[in-house]
Amino acid sequence: MATGRRGRPRVSSRAQVEVAAFELFLERGYAETSIMDIVAAAGISKTTFFRYFSSKAALVWFPFEESTRDLQRSFGTVDDEVPVMEAIRAGVIDTVAARLDDEGVWTAQIRILDASPELQAEGAQRWLVWSEVVSTFVASRIGTRPAAVVPAAVGGAVQSVVLAVLREGVRSPASPGEVLTTLDKSLASLGKSLQKWIDEQPYK
Repeated sequence: MATGRRGRPRVSSRAQVEVAAFELFLERGYAETSIMDIVAAAGISKTTFFRYFSSKAALVWFPFEESTRDLQRSFGTVDDEVPVMEAIRAGVIDTVAARLDDEGVWTAQIRILDASPELQAEGAQRWLVWSEVVSTFVASRIGTRPAAVVPAAVGGAVQSVVLAVLREGVRSPASPGEVLTTLDKSLASLGKSLQKWIDEQPYK
């Protein structure tokens, strides 16, 4: 209960507010937890909350959006000589690794997203944006549009693997290291097939 946390020391970082909120979401449910509940649990003011997040949903999605931006930035630094699928594998592993933690915050986020119909409705669109980052990178390397068959298919396939591995890591459960190992092997296997398909395309 939020009332039981009023003695908690005040927190000052965005990440600590996320932890306090995720605890409440898991205990009470996303829909049943208000911003005021989070403010009380975290020991912060409402003003501080809105300095970090524009809404309750934004709090849940912030790590995902940050990871998406990091992935996009990573593609911008890849040498042209690196094969497309190898660049994707490396970029995805790096950005996912940056979000996994031994305290279980990442597992809490997956559980909250999967248990909340309100968030699931947003999830499909946000994962589409993520997959489009991959598609745009593929398109830039083979000289076609992101919505063309090959880039779009690669983006969708990579996104499906990442989401499936993360969800399985929660159900298992698995440590962050185990999740990364499984993801790395899965993307490497997928990459072998997709790289061949990419190389066969009549693009540059």
